[in-house]
Amino acid sequence: MSVATNQGESITVVFVYQKTEQTVEITLNSAQLTALLKSKQVWIETFNTNLKIENTVWSYANSKVSLQIYLK
Repeated sequence: MSVATNQGESITVVFVYQKTEQTVEITLNSAQLTALLKSKQVWIETFNTNLKIENTVWSYANSKVSLQIYLK
């Protein structure tokens, strides 16, 4: 996972589809991350479905920020 501190930096986000326990990891820039955090649902091509955001989990360890987004 990466830390997003400046506009030009990016963060890796892990989407977790709880129904099948599949995960998808993507890298987002600051603008994309902001749009994602304001969303209530997302389309994940790998899952081939439009899913609602159920929960987000932020963590900080070893000077890195981690974001996991749980979908239903």
